[in-house]
Amino acid sequence: MSKWKSMSRILQLRITTCIIIVLCLVAVIQFFASYGEYNYEHIPRDKIMSNIYFKTNPNLEVRPDKPKCNYNGILQSTATSPPWTTVKSSNGFSLAGIVNGSYIPEDCNPLLSVAILVTYRLRQSQLDIFIPYIHNFLRKQGIHYSIYVIEQQDNKMWNKGLLYNVGVKQAIADKFPCLILHDVDILPLDTANLYACLQEPRHMSASLDKFRYVLTYNYLIGGAVAIRSDQYMAINGFSNKFQGWGGEDDDFAMRIAASKLKILRFPPDMSRYTMMHHIPQTKNTERTQIMKESKNKFLEEGYNSAEYSKKIIQKNQMFTLIGVKT
Repeated sequence: MSKWKSMSRILQLRITTCIIIVLCLVAVIQFFASYGEYNYEHIPRDKIMSNIYFKTNPNLEVRPDKPKCNYNGILQSTATSPPWTTVKSSNGFSLAGIVNGSYIPEDCNPLLSVAILVTYRLRQSQLDIFIPYIHNFLRKQGIHYSIYVIEQQDNKMWNKGLLYNVGVKQAIADKFPCLILHDVDILPLDTANLYACLQEPRHMSASLDKFRYVLTYNYLIGGAVAIRSDQYMAINGFSNKFQGWGGEDDDFAMRIAASKLKILRFPPDMSRYTMMHHIPQTKNTERTQIMKESKNKFLEEGYNSAEYSKKIIQKNQMFTLIGVKT
């Protein structure tokens, strides 16, 4: 009798184990099915060219002896870099063609002028990787670009939105028609990821390795975003009220939607980025409340009301540094 009891217990244990395994598999499948989108809504590769905002800086000199730069080769490329090789890709970096953080192609007349704005504080090791990497990446694209690093030079709470507003004021004063707002800790992997504005705001870093190359929610716009200068001013830029980490990007997306603009994206295989490891910033515990209070009131606070105590502009060969004390 005891023998049958032992066999019954073993059988029950095996059945229980199988049920647990099946439930775990169902949970995993459900998680991957519901958490984000691998194939999010995007512009088809063959429709991208017609969506690009072709405009250059009026101060850019056009050489009649040079042809127009062609971007078809870039957009049709399938080349990509593995994330683990990006840190080493700046070895042997050359400053050829770079003047005060700006670059103009030598063999053709660019049809695009882009300001790259990078907000930053106390991440020197990441900046040392980002700057040479992004120069190497962008010099192959046939675009006119200039890099601005906006550094918060005080010990107050981090305020990314304010820093972008300050940096954008300078980029617009320098006549750049297209703005790319870029976190310092992410690096593009796909050659086809042309750094250009579209007719409407563009979320560039839709496929980030930290999130398994999944778009975590449809209105996500953090990481890297391209927006026309006139559109940035029309939505009044970023809110200046978000201190600490989080909230300002979602609020920015809300401003875009309230202005009847749509967030556009390239296909996933053109939008992959890798994120460098870093210690997270202190989270803004009031971010949800601030978003509620600012809903539909974006014209009252933002780019046009950015206040700071001091701004310093210093031109380096690799970028223009804008130091800000809030």
